[in-house]
Amino acid sequence: MTSKLPPYLLEHLPWEQEADPIWPATTLVLRRNLSRRLFPPKLKEREALSVEEDLKNALLAQADFTEPQFFSAEMLSATDKEYLFEHFLCREGFQNTLRGQGFLIEKSASILALFNIEDHLQLHLSACKAGLEKAWTSLSQISSSIAKILDFAYAPKWGFLTSHPSQCGTALQATAFLHLPALIRMERIQDALAKQKEEEIEVSGMQGTPDVFLGDLLILANRFSLGVSEDKIFYALHSAATELTLLEKKLREELRHDSKAELKDLVFRAFGLLMHSYQLQTPETLDALSLMKLGLDLGWINKITDQALNEVFFQCRKAHLTYLAEEKDPKNLPHARAAFIHKKLAPMQLVADPNLR
Repeated sequence: MTSKLPPYLLEHLPWEQEADPIWPATTLVLRRNLSRRLFPPKLKEREALSVEEDLKNALLAQADFTEPQFFSAEMLSATDKEYLFEHFLCREGFQNTLRGQGFLIEKSASILALFNIEDHLQLHLSACKAGLEKAWTSLSQISSSIAKILDFAYAPKWGFLTSHPSQCGTALQATAFLHLPALIRMERIQDALAKQKEEEIEVSGMQGTPDVFLGDLLILANRFSLGVSEDKIFYALHSAATELTLLEKKLREELRHDSKAELKDLVFRAFGLLMHSYQLQTPETLDALSLMKLGLDLGWINKITDQALNEVFFQCRKAHLTYLAEEKDPKNLPHARAAFIHKKLAPMQLVADPNLR
């Protein structure tokens, strides 16, 4: 199946460089709207195209971008749009975009600009190596540069105006993705979350629910952007993420010295599922890969790296796999996923348990 997305986006993954095994990714989303223009839900097609053209020209002129490319919504297939959603770790889908809406990406494959989707402009930045402050410096520089060309809607009382009043103010959402399999599988995550002191932070899983953590990934994001500064948002997010990271590390250290048979059994069963299944669905694959990452860190798995597992975790999702496997029929994806997993994880081995000899 062919894609209209540029090759560099299909060839480079956010996690292709070694990331923190517990805090693998951070994303920032900055919302902006042009002054004296209706918000996207109220725009007619002609007005939407005018806004899109103004934003496109402003962003294509950015010196911070390397080889930026613009794609109108009608240029991309539903699979292309889902690929963007997966690649940039977006939390809100945009597969049903229409004429007057569009996307801009550039060669670093870490920045995505959305046009006329909820707001006139959404700047997404995903970072796996850079910290919050460095990522924010990059994003704020881009926003400031655009503001020299276009006027953003701003009110002294409400800050930057957005289509949803609750997102006004800084109009910034900062998100931390934490991989917490020990806390989740040992059923200690709810106690850990109950002790969280940062009321400004909300918790969810990849599917948006607060109590189901697909792939043992827990997502932290600022609850408010109105009435709080960027520094306060980053402080609250960093504090919450650091506290959970330390709890996960502490529990893993305990498990290295006193492994639990039930947890080791889960890891070994997940190994069998990944290596010997004829078909694999996305949720079970992500959950099993999470256990491989935990097993590797605890010394129960070897002959593979955490980076390699991260890449497979990313590539086994629907849109990525569709292009990698060149599979046109969605009905064949479960088998294609299993075959892909078998090939990618072929070197991986279980570490023999001396107690079983």
